[in-house]
Amino acid sequence: MDKSSDINPDGACKPFVTSFCEGVEPGDGQVADCLAEYQRGVEAQMDAEDRYGVHVKAEADMTVSGGLSDECNEEVMQFKIQRSTNINRNTPLAKACADDANKYCNMTWFSGYRNGSVIACLRDIRDKLKPECKKQVFKVQLDASYDYRVDQTLHEACRKDAETLCPGVKLGGGRIQECLKKQRLKLGWDCSAELFRKEVEDTDDIRLSIRLFRECLADKKQYCADVAPGQAMAKQCLEEHIDQLSHSCRAEMESVIEQRVRIFRLDSRLRKACQSEIYNTCAYLGDMDTLSDYDEVVVNCLQDFASELKSQACRMQVHKYVELAAQDIRFDVPLADACYEDRQKLCANVPPGSARVIRCLQNNRDKLSGVCRATLFDEEVRFSENIDFQFPMKQACLQEIEMYCKDIPHGNARVIRCLQNSKTKKDFGKTCLAEVMAFEQKSSQDYRFNFRLKKMCKGDIERVCKDVCHPDEDQVCGGQVLRCLTEKLDELKSEDCRKEVYYFQKMEVSNYHNDVILAAQCRNDVEKFCKNVQPGDGRVHACLREHRKEISDGCRREEMILEQQEAEHIELRPNLLKACSNERQTFCGNVQPGSARVFRCLAEKLADPDFGPRCRYEVISKLQRRQANWKLDPTLRRACRADVADLCKAEDTLATETGEVYRCLVHNHDDLDPGCKKELGRAVHMAFFIWSPGAILTRECDADITQVCLKNRPSMDRIPGAVGSCLADVVSGELQHQPVHVVWCMSIKTAGEIMA
Repeated sequence: MDKSSDINPDGACKPFVTSFCEGVEPGDGQVADCLAEYQRGVEAQMDAEDRYGVHVKAEADMTVSGGLSDECNEEVMQFKIQRSTNINRNTPLAKACADDANKYCNMTWFSGYRNGSVIACLRDIRDKLKPECKKQVFKVQLDASYDYRVDQTLHEACRKDAETLCPGVKLGGGRIQECLKKQRLKLGWDCSAELFRKEVEDTDDIRLSIRLFRECLADKKQYCADVAPGQAMAKQCLEEHIDQLSHSCRAEMESVIEQRVRIFRLDSRLRKACQSEIYNTCAYLGDMDTLSDYDEVVVNCLQDFASELKSQACRMQVHKYVELAAQDIRFDVPLADACYEDRQKLCANVPPGSARVIRCLQNNRDKLSGVCRATLFDEEVRFSENIDFQFPMKQACLQEIEMYCKDIPHGNARVIRCLQNSKTKKDFGKTCLAEVMAFEQKSSQDYRFNFRLKKMCKGDIERVCKDVCHPDEDQVCGGQVLRCLTEKLDELKSEDCRKEVYYFQKMEVSNYHNDVILAAQCRNDVEKFCKNVQPGDGRVHACLREHRKEISDGCRREEMILEQQEAEHIELRPNLLKACSNERQTFCGNVQPGSARVFRCLAEKLADPDFGPRCRYEVISKLQRRQANWKLDPTLRRACRADVADLCKAEDTLATETGEVYRCLVHNHDDLDPGCKKELGRAVHMAFFIWSPGAILTRECDADITQVCLKNRPSMDRIPGAVGSCLADVVSGELQHQPVHVVWCMSIKTAGEIMA
């Protein structure tokens, strides 16, 4: 037998050939391959048994009891080393790859005799090779992963470093490569570059990552038995089951991911899927197989421009990176680097994973360094876009997502919005509800945490709120931009923006925590007056308003601002919305919401016999509340804004909530704008329509109403509009014989003849 075609079956390996490779025909390296596969299986099994304490069947389906002797193993490896110097010494490889070598590696065909450059060329273009050629090239790669000497260029570059830095490290088993990786900073430039090149080559197949393969052999068989090797499919499968993996396999997988998120070229799937975007979008000019400090910039670039990536495959890979970053700070390079010292100081005892460290940093935001706090903010903005990036919420809401949001596409915060819309459902779990409410509070702290609003209102923010906050200058906006948008709602051009601002307003009125400015102003008042009130459904707001005269000026001012917003839309009034659901459908079903139109419709139908008492009570309560402050009547506020500024500025500045602005407007009736006159007349008319003793706008007429209207009909005030009609008759002269003190009432008549 030609010595170059296989190992000597009668040499140091004779007993092992007899025991484990019986029936294997010598030649074409078949016996050497058999023994090498056996040895790899032995080492993998021994490692697994050491870790798990159980017998694990070898990958080659052999029953093994011990490895090759050192002499036999070295003889096998020397055969493979010699064969790797020239493609013609590896007959199966030469035959399988003749066409590919001539087509792609013709320039190096003859030089391959000296340094294995043809094999190196085939390795570099393996994705272009024919299947049989690719199979043979993989066998060479596997041998080189086991023993670095089989890779001629790697061995030549790293031989001296290995002798210096890894003395006593046993050859084989990928041990020399692992030793060199651990001391990468001490390596020569050539060795470092070649070692990295080998790492990049090995990313596609878990079998080429010797350490990972050994650590995860049992896990692969348990969770990924049907996953074919290659294209990083086995690694992806293990990653998807990372929470179920054994401790040692999980630790190794996390180490692999941590390296990969820093060096994108160690991720073959990302590298292939995003090749065009890496070069074009991220202006990467380097060699894919050369180690570079620019790797982290590329990963960050792909994430920053995720929405603009043209390749769906690339978007999916980048999505996975952000998902990993949101789950574990170690996989978020910018955050991990910026917050390293903060993490050691504040979260040293918090184990990584499940977003625990990120939550710890969020809970200690005020104690973070400036760079950590700013980077955390940027990542939180990024994570707001998708439920997949909200790990704690997604885990807590798995059942609710399946029940209520199953067919909702992820992205653009659609599933998050679905959960928000479903949180009042009967079967909505408490754990999920807590996470959703926490997200709402967070998104109310800065408009950039509210992905949908930030996206839809970009143009309007730049147009009407550009001077409120300057996020490009790293300024924390708090609730200032959100406040600006709500105050300038009528000026917003984008309908989508108005919808998002309206949704935010609903969050505000439901839970006081969601109005960050109000929450700050009212913190002490809530503690003092509403400590035991459960947030949600506007309960804390109702409590604060019950103590309106006792709460601080700042809190009272913020509650007034919120009340003005509520007055615009019935759905911003939780109690009224619930109480009047039937009446709204019956009497105002065709009325477009907004500008207080639905509320006006309900108010006009108060006297209808089918109007329910609960709804009537809520509407009348709101109408009576309007009498204290003219700003709570949206149509009046818009119509009379200029007149108030011109004629009643002093009364408005007092903010006494005793109807002084109304009195001023009536007093200056002749000088009012026609539109203001009309709305003032309507407001006063409605005050008499729902008359009750002591009401702010009508109390001057209480004595006359009691004497003229209630004397003979004491229950008249129970019928909406009855007292107003009675008084109108008196003022118009139909009952002139009745004694009526009409100083204020005649002023009303002068204010537009609204009683007629």
